[in-house]
Amino acid sequence: MGVSRRLGAWMVAAVVTVALVAGGVLAARSGAGREPALLPALDQAPVAGARTGIEPAPAPGGVAPARPTEPGDARLWPRETYKLAGPLPDLPDQARAWKLGSGVDAGRVAALAAALGLNGQPKEAANGWTVRDGRRALVVNRLAGVPWSFGANIGGCIPRAGGPYQPEAGIQCLDPDAPVASPVAPARPLRPRDLPSRAEAERVARDLAARAGLDLNGATVRVTDGFASRTVAITPAVGGQPTSGFAWTVSVGAKGTVQHASGWLATPEAADTYPLIGVQEGFERLKKAGPIGPRTPADVPAIERVPCPASAKIPCTAGTLPARVATVTGVRLGLQRAPALAAAGGARPGVAYLLPAYLFDLEGGWSPVRAVIAVPDRYLTRP
Repeated sequence: MGVSRRLGAWMVAAVVTVALVAGGVLAARSGAGREPALLPALDQAPVAGARTGIEPAPAPGGVAPARPTEPGDARLWPRETYKLAGPLPDLPDQARAWKLGSGVDAGRVAALAAALGLNGQPKEAANGWTVRDGRRALVVNRLAGVPWSFGANIGGCIPRAGGPYQPEAGIQCLDPDAPVASPVAPARPLRPRDLPSRAEAERVARDLAARAGLDLNGATVRVTDGFASRTVAITPAVGGQPTSGFAWTVSVGAKGTVQHASGWLATPEAADTYPLIGVQEGFERLKKAGPIGPRTPADVPAIERVPCPASAKIPCTAGTLPARVATVTGVRLGLQRAPALAAAGGARPGVAYLLPAYLFDLEGGWSPVRAVIAVPDRYLTRP
């Protein structure tokens, strides 16, 4: 009789255990299949940095140039039209997004400063870090993605509203008492004879990025020629996917000296996995996209300048650039940086996302690559 009771109790316990395990499996499956989160209102401008003010390379001398024209200025950047070189490929129907915060370990800032050859410890304030060594300076902003910029041979600076950490093109004003450079334009300099080769410039940029802690595994590197430097753009991969709007740029001048550099220090954190709109719909959205907006030499290797007419006064009004037909030679699944928009009170949000996007490879357009966000509209909050 005792044996029978013990056997019955064991069977009941086994049934309960199986039920609990089955319930746990179902709960796990339910959690894995949950609906991805609604994203906050994001800046989905087609040009990285169009409304953040962060430029890939500071202006020569650390002095900020005039604010660039807005992306909708069709006079300078007319709308492209697109055609396919061949059939569109089959791509995955879902992909993970990544989140970029505004915090970074102080040791990472110190490592970047050391890689740039700056002496001294970073000075931390509420809005970020600064390191200044003579006429060279590094500024790291406590903003979404943790953007940073570096410049050498900095003389005067232009103060900006909002304090020294307001993100703008080039190095921030670190010393408001520094003398301003003479307004008289100097004679056009000769191109340096000891300008490094493209391969040497790439080696310098890669070495800087590696010593600063950037993961170069899967990164793409592009070198463009300038008058007195070569600009190296390093675009890292995140989660095995290529990125857009998340590049480091390094301007390498005579004797391999880093003149200017900029990038992002935030470590991406995995977010939800989203279904995708499909590559055909992505191409339709590409065709409806607005003008490409302001670009830098690192973004557009060959910007065609419209010369002034012979009878025009100098400087003359910029002419209209001719329209372009870009051929889509390929498309890849990647990630596009999209910062959160500022709240109604004007506070700058400390978060951005790397959203799944279709990266269209273009030939004959204003840019070699253009990204189209691939997340369906139902997950995107409209501003």
